[in-house]
Amino acid sequence: MLDVGKKRAIERGIFDELTFMVANAEILSEIEDNSLDLYTIAFGIRNVTNRPKALSEAYRGLRKGGRFMCLEFSEVVVPGFKQIYDAYSFNVIPELGHLVANDRDSYKYLVESIRMFPK
Repeated sequence: MLDVGKKRAIERGIFDELTFMVANAEILSEIEDNSLDLYTIAFGIRNVTNRPKALSEAYRGLRKGGRFMCLEFSEVVVPGFKQIYDAYSFNVIPELGHLVANDRDSYKYLVESIRMFPK
């Protein structure tokens, strides 16, 4: 995912303005206090062990006026569609994971972790 993001940043001429890193969201010792304009995390906040610690670390790194952007799955709340999506999630997604990646369990975990994430 980072490689795709870097490629797109280069194509758009903004690569020099960005820093890409893989890090433990709960321990961001390589990030100075009040040094970030933007902190993003995608499909990861629901998987950290200590969510308050990860959020605290993100906040610590942000400058005044900095932005925290979190992309995450959430629960479907549209009546009728929720039942269709639940059937798809629990039955189709794990099977697709099995067929494409030979890994049913990881995709089953994905669906379950979405349901356990706070609303």
